[in-house]
Amino acid sequence: MKAIIFLFFFQTFLFAQHPLYLQFTEKDGLPDIEFYSIVEDNQGFIWLGANKGLYRYDGKEFKNYSHPDKRGLSVFGLKFDKQNRLWCNNISGQYFFIDNDSLSLFKDLNTFTRGQLGRFFFHNNKLVVSCGSKLLKVDLDTKEEIDVFPDTTSSNGAFESGDTLFILKDKALRYLTEDKQVIQTLSALEMPKVVSLIDVFKLGDDELVQFSYEGGVGLIFGLRTKNKFNLLRKSGLDKYNRIYSAYKEDDKIWLCTRKGVQVYQYKDESFQLLTTYFKGVEITGMIKDSSQNYWFTTLRNGVYIIPNIKLEKYDLEKRVSNISAMCKLDADNFIYGTTKGSLFIVNKISNKIKQIRTSCGEKVNKIAFNGDNKIYVSFETKGLLIDRETNVVTSNKLTGLLSNSKGMSVINDKKIIFGASEYSEIIDVENGRRRKLGTRRTYATHYNKHTKEIFVAYVDGVEYYDKDFKANKITFKGEPIITIAIDHTDDNTVWVSTFKNGVLGIRNGEVVCNYSIKNGLMSNQASLIKSDGNFLWIVTDKGVQVLNVVTGEFKNLTERDGLNSFNISDILIFEKKLYFSSNKGLFKIDKKEIFKEKNLSEIYFTKISIADKDVELKEEYDLPANTKNIKIQFHINGYLSYKNIRYKYRLLGASNSWSLISEGVNEVVFNSLSSGSYVFELKAEDKFEGGETDIRSIKIKINRPIYKRWWFVYVLLLFLTFIILFYNRRRLRAKEKEQDQLLNQIAKEKEMVFLKLENLRSQMNPHFIFNALNSIQDYILLNEKKLAGDYLGKFADLIRIYLNQSSKDFIVLSEEIDTLKKYLELEKLRFEASLEYKVSCCKDIDIDTIEIPSMLIQPYVENSLKHGLLHKKGKGKLEVSFEVDSKNKFVLCKVKDDGIGRDKAIALRKKRNKYHNSFATKATQDRLELLNYNKNSMIEIEIIDLFSENGKPQGTEVLIKMPYKKY
Repeated sequence: MKAIIFLFFFQTFLFAQHPLYLQFTEKDGLPDIEFYSIVEDNQGFIWLGANKGLYRYDGKEFKNYSHPDKRGLSVFGLKFDKQNRLWCNNISGQYFFIDNDSLSLFKDLNTFTRGQLGRFFFHNNKLVVSCGSKLLKVDLDTKEEIDVFPDTTSSNGAFESGDTLFILKDKALRYLTEDKQVIQTLSALEMPKVVSLIDVFKLGDDELVQFSYEGGVGLIFGLRTKNKFNLLRKSGLDKYNRIYSAYKEDDKIWLCTRKGVQVYQYKDESFQLLTTYFKGVEITGMIKDSSQNYWFTTLRNGVYIIPNIKLEKYDLEKRVSNISAMCKLDADNFIYGTTKGSLFIVNKISNKIKQIRTSCGEKVNKIAFNGDNKIYVSFETKGLLIDRETNVVTSNKLTGLLSNSKGMSVINDKKIIFGASEYSEIIDVENGRRRKLGTRRTYATHYNKHTKEIFVAYVDGVEYYDKDFKANKITFKGEPIITIAIDHTDDNTVWVSTFKNGVLGIRNGEVVCNYSIKNGLMSNQASLIKSDGNFLWIVTDKGVQVLNVVTGEFKNLTERDGLNSFNISDILIFEKKLYFSSNKGLFKIDKKEIFKEKNLSEIYFTKISIADKDVELKEEYDLPANTKNIKIQFHINGYLSYKNIRYKYRLLGASNSWSLISEGVNEVVFNSLSSGSYVFELKAEDKFEGGETDIRSIKIKINRPIYKRWWFVYVLLLFLTFIILFYNRRRLRAKEKEQDQLLNQIAKEKEMVFLKLENLRSQMNPHFIFNALNSIQDYILLNEKKLAGDYLGKFADLIRIYLNQSSKDFIVLSEEIDTLKKYLELEKLRFEASLEYKVSCCKDIDIDTIEIPSMLIQPYVENSLKHGLLHKKGKGKLEVSFEVDSKNKFVLCKVKDDGIGRDKAIALRKKRNKYHNSFATKATQDRLELLNYNKNSMIEIEIIDLFSENGKPQGTEVLIKMPYKKY
């Protein structure tokens, strides 16, 4: 059954075409939304004068500049002087400039401006400030202020042109000569009322002057060209539209106004409006930067950027902007369909569109035109046939064969190649006859009218069919070719895009060339391709390229050109223009002028840190040995410059080869450099365009460790020589000293032996022996044989012990106690009943493991008996006790008697004329000196005189502190 639907066209004008732009707002890191002026410096930095202050943009980050004495935040009037210093001012009358990357206050002219925003410029090394009716010049070197007019006169404004200062005064434009300081009339303006100069805009070598007049409505304009000033009575400009700034490019004049950016051409003494951008938006300033990006500042909408003025977007309604398919109809018309099933025919000359009314709301998959007024449209579940002459849309069983197309190529006015999700075939659209080609999922179809070859891209590879419809498999490196787009250029090369191998050129069923990232393709992942004579347009996931298939040269369009989507659904080629569609709308480019010259800004170093501490940026660094973690950071200015840039570096002194830095990384770190001199060299290149920056370098010197420096080695050799000499000399002295010590030791040992003998003599003195033998004799006479035998045995034992101990330096404490007891037991016989003695020791002392010097205590016990107790009337008492200090390793022996005391004993000796040094005492003192010789722990002797409470002598106590050692 055939259904015929009469087509009604709904005619409308397309919304205005506008260069594709991007908008910076606070969401994108923009520090403000209200801007007053914009400039670019010679390093590629973008400077913005904003309501919140002065900002610098490097293509990635915004940096704020302020001054501690600055009143308020807003800055205005950004401009450069002849030294390329950036200047700005504020409403408070302060004038600033950038010096050494900081904002410096030049002059505070608040008393002159009185709260008004002064307009300023530079003339003959002077800052000229025009504010209201006043004009002030300030010398840039001395800061001297010069009031141009006396108090009685005033101006209506001034501007500078070349070396001349022009002043508006008394309805005449005059100029002020620098030498005579006089005002001369240049030309009369013949204005109806007193005018005031609002602003002056540089237009190359000319100036556009904007006036206002008292009591009048609107604006008056004048143009100065070649020292001639013309008042523009019929300027062609909107006299009710305030101009904020102006920019001249070739023969076009861009005016930033309250109503948007108006582009004019000055011709026949009048401005002719060409177009308006950003209609209804207050544009305060604009620049074209060194990379040919257009920047626009606004009062409330942030900053706009037009990366490529030749890339235009149709201002379509959102509901009809998601385009899924397009098809060229003739030299002036094309048709497109959307994901919502809408169809539109566009006339690119008149910019009119006709909407084709259909009842289908499905996505338009493919559109084809047979060249004879028949348009084939494939939806997801149906197909349509549109007759351009009769405006009839046909939908029937035959057109139903066109549903859900994956590829549709016209063979002639009757036949098409149709690819579907499960097959491919040739369809005769007049009678419905079908010829199957393949029974697999189809991605794309193509027909070469010159060679009559059919190409079909299947899910498992590409096949081409000859005139007899014989299928031939095409492979690349032995693998099937997976593609979604096929086209051919005028040289009859068939091109296919691939997902991983770039773009392949095929002739006679064989792959004859391959373009990939190795020879100019931005990415090996290619999608849509479209031929244009011997040019091939290629869409990849990195951008859009056009390939000259004859020369092999590429030209590129990337995100830096403003492309906001690479999800391109179709491309249409016309003589001078190219149209492409995506999910974000319809776009138009000028095929020749779209490729702008992309200049690389100079690379510069942003930060140097050494051992994780930031240091001053310098060209050369002299660093100590073992310096760790040298980090060098760098950057290139420019909008999205980092997108296409890759950095390379080398470290001369370590390697002459260039190393590639990972994409997106803008720093190099050297964790540990050995000693030596290095030159760090850095450069950047556009990875798609191929340009390179100049090489920037930093010299790094890592000093040798001190022990590797020549002077250190020299000093070290001298020092070693000195040490050897000193060592040898000291060694000789040590040997001499050792020999002396050996001789002294031998002498001391001899002396020690002698003193031991002397001690032995003192212990076996004649009185003791005589008394002992008398006592034995008395026992014998009294016939006390047993007592005499016992006494004689004890006397013999004591003599034997003394002789034995005289050969020892140390004896155990238990032996000393036994010896003292035997000695006192024999002495008691001499004293008879008048002597009472006691030898005691602390219970916690192990007397069998402690060794003390031999023959040391007995002489002090003898002194107590001989000098203390012998002359005492009545019974005498002697106590000998031992204590041990384990912590300090000392034995403390106390010898205590209750005799007559030392003073009385001395007196008795003097009375008997027997005063002399005790032989035993002197020997003991000499021995003490020998025992203490060259010892850290010494034997100490302390003698204490004891007295009663009334001061009478009551005896003597001797404290003997001896170091001990364990047995």
